[in-house]
Amino acid sequence: MSSSGVFKKALLSLKGKKFTGRIDVKKADGKEWRVYFCLSRLVWADGGYHPYREWQRLLEKYCPDLDTHLLDIQKSKEFECWNYHLIVSLLQRFLITKEQALSLIKIKIKQALFDIYQAEFIEKLKYDVITIEDNFPEESGLKTSVSLLEIESILMELEVEWQNWQKLGLTHLIPHYAPVIKNPVSLQQYFKGKEKTYKKLVSLLNGKYPLTEIADKLNLTIFKITVWLKPYFERDLITLIEIEDQPVAITLIGVTNQNYKITKTTYQQLIVCVDDSSQICEIMEHIITDAGYQYLSIREPLKALPQILKKKPDLIFLDLVMPIINGYELCSQIRRVSALKDVPIIILTSNDGMIDRLRSKLVGANGFLGKPIDQEKVLAKIKSCLSSKKTTSTLDSPKILELTTDTGK
Repeated sequence: MSSSGVFKKALLSLKGKKFTGRIDVKKADGKEWRVYFCLSRLVWADGGYHPYREWQRLLEKYCPDLDTHLLDIQKSKEFECWNYHLIVSLLQRFLITKEQALSLIKIKIKQALFDIYQAEFIEKLKYDVITIEDNFPEESGLKTSVSLLEIESILMELEVEWQNWQKLGLTHLIPHYAPVIKNPVSLQQYFKGKEKTYKKLVSLLNGKYPLTEIADKLNLTIFKITVWLKPYFERDLITLIEIEDQPVAITLIGVTNQNYKITKTTYQQLIVCVDDSSQICEIMEHIITDAGYQYLSIREPLKALPQILKKKPDLIFLDLVMPIINGYELCSQIRRVSALKDVPIIILTSNDGMIDRLRSKLVGANGFLGKPIDQEKVLAKIKSCLSSKKTTSTLDSPKILELTTDTGK
């Protein structure tokens, strides 16, 4: 099956039919895309490999000034297209511009269609056409249409991108899969004299981050990063693995699900947890947010210091054992920044020994908390470190740390 197969023909067949509804596209493994139309024009597309994780990535990339403290990351099933509904809500409250909204919609549609093209090239897909007689129902989240895109114009752009992907020999390299190093010793031989680049690669090619996220971290396009890594895929030094989505949805803080109304509240003290374990971060998030505090998790230790400096939290929980840089080293770096020298730091570790406790004090930590995480102990540490006085304040916008690397080109 090629990119000029069933799906493209189905899209082109809608021209002039004033079709309102959606096309569901399904893979054999159960993954599904949903492409929405209004009067034969594209409205939205969603689903696929990582609908939630990709949404987070696109928000950070195309709306970098959006304060994520205004977003409460909680599972919500009220709206079928919850992310589209969020775009409308953010736009109506002037938290994003019309240009940002249009960019998010267009990029999301093109990405979904590209993924369908690639999936169709690899395997046979199942298609279901669902017609809506009147307009999209309220629960779809598409009641208010921000933009309607012409099918032909989107397909013209998409064809160019897909043809380039084919010409570069990338058809079986899925951008949403995560690269992992299979043979580090052999791979390192290709980076003699470029130890800094190799070290950065090791930190990224660990099976945790899909190619799309790595491209953003290195400030490269998905085409450039995939082409650059292609020789190492071909030599079986690096491989791609499928990773799970991060199942979260986003609603605006202080709202009812009906109207997404933002309310002004007094400043909540911010607590940061730096831990490469998603499970630990989720546990800490539940404990801390349920107690009424703002919460920020940082799962990449190399990005921690710039984010901490930008956000200036009231308390930091810091994992001891992390890749590239450990908790002691990061704690020491934080303490060397004058603006952060008085911020309480609690070390999280499974090694609750006397030597570890002594070393944590030497690098400036204020306390120690053993794993597994215990809710009462976490809350006790928070209470002992933070003043009960809360002041009204305006939260700073998060800064996205862009990593660059010497690609050898």
